[in-house]
This record gives sequence, C-alpha cells and structure tokens, in this order.
Amino acid sequence: MTIFIILVCIIALLFLAINLIFAPHNPKVWLRKSPEIRDKLSNSGELLKLLIPSRNGNVMSGWTNYSCMVTSQKILEKGMDYRGSKSITVQKNIIVKEQRVDGNWWGINLPHLRCTLVGFERNYPVRIPSNQMNITRNYSTLSAEPANLKLDPWFVTGFTDGEGSFMLSIIKDSKYKLGWRVACIFAISLSKVDLYLLNNIQKFFGVGNIIRMGKDMESIQYRVESLKDLSIIINHFDKYPLKTKKYADYALFKLAYDLIINKSHLTQEGLLKLVSLKANLNNGLSETLSVAFPNSTPVLRPEVEIAGYQDINPFWLTGFVNGEGCFNVGIFKSETSRLGEATKLSFIITQSARDEDLMKNLIEYFKCGYMCSENRGTIDFKITKFSDILNIVVPFFAKYPLQGNKSLDFQSFLEAVKLVQSKDHLTLEGLNKIRTIKTGMNKNRKFI
Repeated sequence: MTIFIILVCIIALLFLAINLIFAPHNPKVWLRKSPEIRDKLSNSGELLKLLIPSRNGNVMSGWTNYSCMVTSQKILEKGMDYRGSKSITVQKNIIVKEQRVDGNWWGINLPHLRCTLVGFERNYPVRIPSNQMNITRNYSTLSAEPANLKLDPWFVTGFTDGEGSFMLSIIKDSKYKLGWRVACIFAISLSKVDLYLLNNIQKFFGVGNIIRMGKDMESIQYRVESLKDLSIIINHFDKYPLKTKKYADYALFKLAYDLIINKSHLTQEGLLKLVSLKANLNNGLSETLSVAFPNSTPVLRPEVEIAGYQDINPFWLTGFVNGEGCFNVGIFKSETSRLGEATKLSFIITQSARDEDLMKNLIEYFKCGYMCSENRGTIDFKITKFSDILNIVVPFFAKYPLQGNKSLDFQSFLEAVKLVQSKDHLTLEGLNKIRTIKTGMNKNRKFI
C-alpha cells in the first residue's frame, strides 16, 4: 500500500511538471509578452467576464488568475451581483473593477473594448453592468458623463440657482433642552439618471453625502448639513453669488447658520429668531410650527437686485440652463406644409414670475428671444427663430457644454437642427427622423 501511494504521488508530480512546462499559463510563455498588451478575446455572443492581470494573487469571483493572463469566463450576468474583476494595471498600479459587456480586446488605450470601470462597487449605477451599454437612438446610459469631470465654480452656482435649496429644519425632539432640534441644510435633488453630475458636485465641494429618496429610489439628493461642511458651501456662494431671487433664501439661510454656529439656538430667544427666519424661507412654517409658535413674526425677506446682463457669466448660464432650460422639438399640423406637418425647434428657460428682470437680461445677453407669461405663475424665455438657434444657441453650448442628462437632450436637439438646416425635415423620411428624435428626448428619454 505504501509503495502504491508513493507511486501515485510521483505520477501526480510528473503531470504537474508537464502542465507547468507546456500549459498556456506557463510564465516562460506569458512573460515574453508586453505587460500592456492583452490577448484577443473571441466575441462568443455569450456574457463574458474579463480578468486583467493582477499581481496580488487575489481570488476573483471564485476563480484564481494564477497565470496573470487575460481570461474569459462565461457567467450568468444576473448571478454576477456587484462583483467585478479586481485588477491592478501593470504600469500605473491603479486598482479598477471591470465588466466585459461587448467588443473584442483590451488594448493599451482601451480602443477596442467597451467596459464599465468602477473604482468601488457601491458606485455601480445599475445592477446589471451591460444594461448601460445597450445604446440605441431612443435609449441612453445612466453614465452620461465621466465621473472625474471638473466643474467650473460659476457652473455650480448657476446649477444651484436652478436646482439647489437652502433649508432650515426645526423639528420637535424631546431629547433637546428646548424640545426642538434645528439644522441648516444645503441640498440639490435630481433624478437618479444624473448621479454622475451630482457626484461631481460632491467632489467639487469635497463635503456632503448623496442619498437615494422616494419609494422606488428614483430620486437622489446631494446633502450638506454639518456646520463645518456648511462653512465650505457658504464660502463658495459668498465668492460666486447666486443671480436669481434665490439669493434671498441664501441670505436668510446664512443668518440662521450664524445663529446656530454661535449657539443662539440653545436659548429661547435664539429659537424664536430661527422660527421667524424660517417663516419667510422656502415654503414657510409647517402647521406644527405655526401652532407651536403662534406669535412669531416673519422677518422681512431681503430685496435682491438683479444685475445687468453684462454681469452674466457664461458658465453660470450653462449651469442655470442645466437646471431650468429645455431644448424642445415640436411637430405640429400645418396646412401650408406639403406633408401636412411642420417642425418647430425651441430653446426655453422657465422661471418664477419673481425673476422677470433676469429673463429680460437673457434677451439682452443672447441678443434674441422673447418672454411670455404663463398662467401658472411662471415666465418663459424662448428662442424659436431657427437662424438664432443655429447661429447663437448651438455655438454657445458647444463652447460652454452642458452636463449630465441635459447634455444628451442637447445632442438630440442638435440632430434635429442639422435635419432642418439641410432641409431634410421637408421630406417624409426626414420628418420621421425628427419624430424619432422627439420621442427619445427630455421626459421621453429611456435609460437602461
């Protein structure tokens, strides 16, 4: 029996030696290759998982990449969960996570492989990575913008003028001496499709958190509420001030912040001052606060003077349009058109009626467009003349690009502009192309 066991061990060692000498993962074979060039992978039509050479010898998704060669594995994508191939690039020593979703091979500058690169798995925008790669005319990926985009400070202010909120929270809480918990909160709320844009705003400030909201987690919010972090927010808006009437909210917010930072909120007098500030901030007092503080007197809302159009920064305007602007492609019935339908392109910015002076400034800034009032208490600034859209609007946003989902709408709008410019919209084929563009942009845009 002992001799038999020894014989089996010798045979096993022989097989191992042969494998090390002749198998494809023999170091003598793969070390001859350039460390930055990878083997070509066949596009089998089935879902594959790509492993890039790793020096740390980690076990990746249940497989060990001992050979340090590019390896393809057939895998059921739904069973993949959030796991990815953890890799360290050979020359740059950067850890990334990869999912191969289509394409052919990995090259030195990623020219031939479409994949998702995510530095940390909780940053995955979707559960099934390849879902964000199936792009058609009417579908867009959730990752419309690169995660490392550097935003201009004025863009951030303009975007906040459109989408930001300066809030004062006063909530009943028996844990506190006066029975009320107070906090200043700066927030920007968006749809989840603009996660990367919100991530870039968070990186711009270097503080705050992003949370998901709503029953279906369809909304996301960038939120800053610690006093230390809010000082960074306040410093920014002092240096790059808001241009709309929202500046009044910011001024009241800043007064509330000063009371809290000086611990005045811990006194009855200070708490009453905060209630008075909140009465004229955003939506005013809740029913609970109105009952609890029936004698509170709202502070006067600060008057905001709108500067002339010469003071409009183009990056501010781009940020503001990112929040409040719209690129509209319309198709309407026309008796004068040979096809019975005609195309109308519009660039629109909508604001509260209180910002009428700002809208007048936009007319001066663009040297075109007009205002129209809506019954819902808003004002629209519109540019509908095609020559103005072609010669003013398009070049402006080409020079000062939009970000996130709005940039996709602008690209769709630009396709329609080109069709109108070439007169293709006067043909049935061209009109149908514009119809397809219209049904795949703005609120009709589908993300997968």
